[in-house]
Amino acid sequence: MTAVTTNQSTTLFHQVLVRVRDAGLLLKKPSFYITRLAIISVLAVGLWVLTGLSASAYNDSRLWILAGFALAGGLGILSAQYGFIAHEAAHRQIFHNNKANDWLGLILANLFAGLSYGFWLRKHNKHHQRPNQIGEDPDIAIRVLSFTTESKEAKRGIERWFSDRQGYLFPFLLLFTGFDLLLDSFAGLARKDRKLSVRVLEFSLMMIRQNAPLVILSLMFGWLWGIALWFFMMMTFGFFMGAAFAPNHKGMPLVAKDSKLDFFSRQVLTSRNIRGSWLKDNLMGGLNYQVEHHLFPSMARPYLNKAHAIVSEFCRENDITMVEMGLAKSYVVIMKHLNKVGLSNNSDPFVCPMVAELRPRN
Repeated sequence: MTAVTTNQSTTLFHQVLVRVRDAGLLLKKPSFYITRLAIISVLAVGLWVLTGLSASAYNDSRLWILAGFALAGGLGILSAQYGFIAHEAAHRQIFHNNKANDWLGLILANLFAGLSYGFWLRKHNKHHQRPNQIGEDPDIAIRVLSFTTESKEAKRGIERWFSDRQGYLFPFLLLFTGFDLLLDSFAGLARKDRKLSVRVLEFSLMMIRQNAPLVILSLMFGWLWGIALWFFMMMTFGFFMGAAFAPNHKGMPLVAKDSKLDFFSRQVLTSRNIRGSWLKDNLMGGLNYQVEHHLFPSMARPYLNKAHAIVSEFCRENDITMVEMGLAKSYVVIMKHLNKVGLSNNSDPFVCPMVAELRPRN
């Protein structure tokens, strides 16, 4: 992968920034998000209504339970969609007013996705400042995954067992992403670096979000099935969130803790794009344009595709490697990289896996 000097990078970033700004891609587009929130909410209400209407026809039958799992799975996917928009609000992508963005993000994250907005904001800001930097990026400090052999060797017990087999177990581990984020949310709410009133509000909204579906599902299906369906909802939510975020940086080069990388190189060389389509653009919340998102984090989702065309052309002009691949291929790369760390003591985390395959050929 081609890196550039600090002065050159500053000039390069300014050049691409001018192109993007001149194309009008840094404007806000709240109508997109309002429309999307309306669609997601209608779908969520529709799921509850359809499941309720099916009670008279399928009550006490296997089809009734299947309807419950369809409801829980659908709610998990829609919760992730609310979470994506909360993520965009945190990046100031929706409104010009920062307070409006934060209030929308807080409500969507806590009341509709069931996670602490404050925890997410703090964690995600640190990630954007130093993506894939050892000791700095919280997204590579995961309990059961190891991204360096040093991290693997430091683990003990069940965490070490998972780390040794992490590549093979990666799809299975994604199912528990929601529970991991929920635990981290509670831990984040215990921190005293934020106002108590805000933390109490977040906790209250989270409790409503987590308990209301459990209570309603228990009333509809009985408490045993209600608990099972709540767990299925959380697993679907976690898998969907994890599967959308995982391709962005995992398996890409890591940055040494004491490295001083310039902004342009840091964001482009540690991020991976997923080839877009209408379906992926919508289901992944725009995260498939990860390079553009990291270069312009406040850019509204509808403009990422157009920015991608500009950034791709710019990188070709300046002989800068920008990694882009299909979604399925990205998971193969991630699993191979995780296995290399888990099964070998000789993994070099600072080299992009399969880099030779990813370099554009003349």
